[in-house]
Amino acid sequence: MLRLLGIPYITAPMEAEAQCAELVRLGLVEGIITDDSDVFLFGGLRVYKNMFNQSKTVECFLLADLAREVGLTRDALIHLAYLLGSDYVEGLPGVGPVVAMELMKEFPGEDGLHKFKDWWFKVQSGRDRPEDTKTKFRTRFVCLRRYYFEMTC
Repeated sequence: MLRLLGIPYITAPMEAEAQCAELVRLGLVEGIITDDSDVFLFGGLRVYKNMFNQSKTVECFLLADLAREVGLTRDALIHLAYLLGSDYVEGLPGVGPVVAMELMKEFPGEDGLHKFKDWWFKVQSGRDRPEDTKTKFRTRFVCLRRYYFEMTC
């Protein structure tokens, strides 16, 4: 159909959203039409959703708006995907969006998830010190995890 209409297109060899994000990076397209929200993790900047649904209400989402209004940069979205799960990772059992955002705030930065992992391994192995669990969030997180997995706190 696209060929008959004279509209150029390509077929992605693997993940379509990754291919589309690369086209954005190369400056070949200005936006991506998809209903798959992981497109931002691949590098999409402008996403059009609901282009082909019955309501005929197209929505446009900008990564810059997510960063400005909610503080979710591409890196932050990738960290959320690791914590919550995605098409490629399972995520942490019992961690929802609120706790994931709190974890990212408690362990900020590019290496925040590594710092979280190191701290959590120390807690699980009993090698943590009182100063390692000094914040209210860390104390509550340890208690929640124990309750979630052991039903005691």
